[in-house]
Amino acid sequence: MRLRRFLGSLVAVGVSTLGACATEDDKSPGSWTPGKGDGAFDLIEAGAAPVGGSVDIALDHRVPAFRVESYGGMKLAIDLKGKNGADGYLIVEGPLASDGDRVAIGSGTVIAEDDDAGHGSNAKLDLSLTQPGVYRILAGTYGSLGEGAAAEGSLTLDIACTARCTRPGIDQKTFVRGLQQQSGGAFAEMAKAELAALVHSPAAAAALGAQLDAILADPQLTGLERFPTIPLAQVALLRPALGQIAADPPEPDKIVTGDLAVLLGECKPERTLPSALDARLPGVGYGHFPSRVLSPCQFSHADPLAQVLTSLAAQNGSQVTFRGKTIKTPHELFAALIESGHTVQVRNERMYANFLSATVGDNADLIWPVWIDTGIRLSSGESFTIPVGHSHHAWDISGPNVNTKITFYLGVSGAGFFGQTSQRPAWSGMTTQSDVTISGAGADAEYLLSTLDAAATYLRRTRIERTTVAAGMPADGYGFVGVCNDSNAILEAKTKNTVSAFPLLRAKSLDAAANLNDGLDATIKALPNDGDGIVDSRDALRRAVAMQPFVDGSPLMWDAALGAQIATARRDTM
Repeated sequence: MRLRRFLGSLVAVGVSTLGACATEDDKSPGSWTPGKGDGAFDLIEAGAAPVGGSVDIALDHRVPAFRVESYGGMKLAIDLKGKNGADGYLIVEGPLASDGDRVAIGSGTVIAEDDDAGHGSNAKLDLSLTQPGVYRILAGTYGSLGEGAAAEGSLTLDIACTARCTRPGIDQKTFVRGLQQQSGGAFAEMAKAELAALVHSPAAAAALGAQLDAILADPQLTGLERFPTIPLAQVALLRPALGQIAADPPEPDKIVTGDLAVLLGECKPERTLPSALDARLPGVGYGHFPSRVLSPCQFSHADPLAQVLTSLAAQNGSQVTFRGKTIKTPHELFAALIESGHTVQVRNERMYANFLSATVGDNADLIWPVWIDTGIRLSSGESFTIPVGHSHHAWDISGPNVNTKITFYLGVSGAGFFGQTSQRPAWSGMTTQSDVTISGAGADAEYLLSTLDAAATYLRRTRIERTTVAAGMPADGYGFVGVCNDSNAILEAKTKNTVSAFPLLRAKSLDAAANLNDGLDATIKALPNDGDGIVDSRDALRRAVAMQPFVDGSPLMWDAALGAQIATARRDTM
């Protein structure tokens, strides 16, 4: 009897204990209202949500709001995990009016809120962002977002997308059929004009125009999915084409002086939609959609910082001040950023070039690459034929004073730093050859600074070559002295002693030119000259494969035949 009572009491205690734990873990969520945390913590724009990945968060009296853009029906699984007892709390608001820049954080329509739906005290939301637009995900704690108390603790935010994760793309045949019905022969006329601008050769443009006429005369539009394809051997056609990456031209002659914060300006972005391509093609725009997931400061400060870096690299007398220091080079500026608590991620990025840069309506990209027949034979017997790729180095900066992303490459208007504010189409992909994050002194910081030194030296070199070996050439000899991939390969070779870009089109005849003694002569002469003929086909295949921005089986690969050929090429490099 005593044993039964004793066991019964243990069961009762156990039930009450379990009940207490359940009550603690499953608190009733608080109801968020704008201004709830005023005086206790700040709500801050944190930029793009880590869709497909995760990010660690240290609150420190600030609650971050991450942005995500839905194109209609996007489905997300959001997990917010606390560390060392932190109790995660999630709020999702949106869609926000326009691009969200004029909607105060926390004042949008709350569509979801959670405290403890995850394991233990973790927050979890599975939701569909049915309406298109910008949404914000507020990631805090129960104490801050639930009760309006101070925001403290460390968290990890994980976000997975399971449906409609990217902006829609329109394939060539769908696009052309629609335009043929809408504008008759206007499309063919426009396309031929674009081809003439692309290849810079009347005879070649006429040949491509005749090929296009034959394709358009076919009810099935046979061959349109690979039009235009340019053989690598016809490098004179390909060199100008690689310069058509949309970007404002750099201004290395512009002298910049003043305090960095003043030069960067206010956080008031102008996220301008692509302009109309031509009145004869209604609904078709030219350019890239602006990124609406960058924070207002990230967007606004990108171009001004790029100009500062370009001017400093040119050594044209420019200098800026930052935290009391006088800065005269990109190296000095990034060293000061690291010293002042900033984190910099430097990446060697590559993607398919979007030469046509056409948009359809308000929310779709046109899938239309320019193809290159490399002439490299695969084990299948096919010639490796791929979309022309673009590559560059990119620096993503975050910290107390500067938060933005800039890139460096040689464009048709010259070498320079460029602000990255556009949303590249999903079909162009993205991959990295190297990805290093630096948050303090050490070997990685030295690598970071070496990339900036190499970029600055190369910029000055191109300014010399345009008046010497390329004097009198169109676009200052762009294509002859190199293209975007050449500039990227030079930075990689100088800082990593590796080469992974393709194709490299700097003319081999330039190896006989006088040395500039700038530290890049040997690096440049050691690079392959693919435009003058591939010497080592295995190495060329390795580099061509390294430029492919999708993994095998990626749901974003829009061309099954291309995906299969890339898979074969990858096997051939093993």
